[in-house]
Order: sequence, then structure tokens, then C-alpha cells
Amino acid sequence: MQPLLIKVNKPQEASFSVNRYIYHDKFPGIWQFHNEYELTLILQSSGTRLVGDHIDHFKKDDLVFIGKNLPHTWRNDENDMPLEAEALVLHFLEDFLGAHFFDVPEMKKIKGLLERSKRGLRIDGETKKKAISLLLQIEQSEGAEKLILLFTLLCLISDSSDIKVLSSEGFTNSINQSDSERLNKVYAFIMNNFQKDITLVQAAAIANLSPTAFSRYFKSRIRKSFSEFLIHLRIGYACKLLIYEERTVTQVCYESGFQNLSNFNQQFKRQIGLTPKKYQLLHTH
Repeated sequence: MQPLLIKVNKPQEASFSVNRYIYHDKFPGIWQFHNEYELTLILQSSGTRLVGDHIDHFKKDDLVFIGKNLPHTWRNDENDMPLEAEALVLHFLEDFLGAHFFDVPEMKKIKGLLERSKRGLRIDGETKKKAISLLLQIEQSEGAEKLILLFTLLCLISDSSDIKVLSSEGFTNSINQSDSERLNKVYAFIMNNFQKDITLVQAAAIANLSPTAFSRYFKSRIRKSFSEFLIHLRIGYACKLLIYEERTVTQVCYESGFQNLSNFNQQFKRQIGLTPKKYQLLHTH
């Protein structure tokens, strides 16, 4: 795993970047943050998306706007068949047109959008369709037209009600660069082993902390306890299996890392508001 802090490269002759990333297997799954705002469109692939402390399934046409310094990743699940993963990603710095550009009255709505993006925003509905079209046009444009299209896109999103806030408010700015190596090791351990019966003691050893110190450390950074984060991740993965895979509830229970069916049903209903079976029937019929 690489450090959390990522430097985004942009063309020398452009004020912002639009890049198409193609991987002939899976997304790297690096949990990263950076100073740039980011709009990511998934063109191909599916798996688990983490934005701050929010965990969800993603698939083709997933469109998410990420605020600066908000940790995030798109990760293909381990049991997915090898496939080509592709994403179109737009990055821009807050001061790419000058230090106070977004402070002028005409930019009030876009300034509000940038503020909301600190928690991550998923774009849905008709707004998503229009936004995808604009993003594809930006990729093919040059010069002033490219900049005009960017502001058309930002205006569209800032005016929309087809937006879902992802991360909890408490997570904002909870991670700093000095934590990157330790936290990334813990994150990699959890993501690679959450389907197994892993413990806080094991995670604490990865972080080179005592269990008590690790428990405080993890909650102060992630805004969830280790067990809460693990359950949240397992439930998110279970939702994917229930909808997109031909699995019984019992199979999903154990494949998601739960050790007994009763606890799985209880935790699932507490988090989702439905039993696993009702959730599966609702989304597959």
C-alpha cells in the first residue's frame, strides 16, 4: 500500500485535469487523500467504495464528487473475476483560478457545493445523466470551452437535489499526513481480512499499539470504533452479495465475515432497517 497523501499530476498547460484511468485487472484500492477536489465517474467495474467513513457498493456510472483531503477509494472485491477497471477522473484545486475566485457573489452556490463536498457527494438521477455528458465533453475539449464546460458542470451539480451526502460530519478533516503509513497498514489489514474472524488485538499489532491505545487511536481517526467499522464494512459487502450474487442469506452471512446467523440478522436490520431476506427481495424483484 502507498501512503495516503497523493500528489495529483496535471498537464502543465492546463489549470485542471481530466484523466481516464484503465487497469487491466482491478483498481489499485489505495486509500488516498489530496488537496484537489475530485469528480470520479466509473466507466467499467464494480466493488466497494469508501468515502470517509461511508461504505457502499459501486458499479458502472457511479458518479461521486470528493472534497479536498477527504480519504477515499474504489476497491474491487477479492472474489471478483479479473476484469478491466476504468474511471474518468476530474481534479481541480480550490485556487486554480486565483485565491479568492470562489468568494465572489456569483460563485455562492458553487462555493456551497465545495463546502458540502468535504463529506463526499454521490450524484444520482437526471443530474447524473447530464453531468456524465458534460464530463465526457470536458475530456474532449480544449481552451476556454473546457473551462466553460467545467463551470456548467459545477453549476448543474450545485443546483441539484439529486445529491446524497456520504461521510458523516464528524469524519471531516479527522486524518492528517503523519497518520498515513500506520493507518494505511491497518486499513489494508481490515480490507484484506474482513471476511475472516479478525480481532482488535490483531489490528493493534499491525499498528504497533497496545489494544487500549489502538482502540482510542482508531476511533479518533475514523469516528467509529474498530468493531463498528468492521460491522459497517461487512454489512456493505453483504448488501452487494444479496443483490448482485446468487447467494442465500446463510451463505451471505458467513461470506461477509459474520460468525453466526442470528448476529448477522440483528446487525443487518439495525443498520439497514430490514432483514437480509426482505432487503434481498426488495432489490431483486
